[in-house]
Amino acid sequence: MSKKKKRVREKDIENLLLKYLNILPSTFAWKNNSTGIYDAKRGCYRKQQNKWAINGVSDILGVHHGRLLAIEVKTPSGKVTTEQQEFIDRVQREGGIAGVARSVADVRALLAEFKTREGIDE
Repeated sequence: MSKKKKRVREKDIENLLLKYLNILPSTFAWKNNSTGIYDAKRGCYRKQQNKWAINGVSDILGVHHGRLLAIEVKTPSGKVTTEQQEFIDRVQREGGIAGVARSVADVRALLAEFKTREGIDE
């Protein structure tokens, strides 16, 4: 009898990452709801019709040591879209901390690299 491997869900990874981030000192993180607006008339979600809305905003946003934190959560096989990568690149160019995470280890590595670069000792 073969056992089916339980599929890892993005939401489960996201919850682990938020739990981890919010116990760190100098860190405040939250889930960015980017699913769109529910249109009851059509019975579906639709994109915001706003010239200031940005496509590809990361799943988790926050502040870490005074810097914007943006984490795009993916499953082990999940693919980053062009818009998501563009958002990550822009946050990094503007001095924020941004990247893709598939596990807590990925977040630890991202924050360790930032602390090393900035000379932050904790």
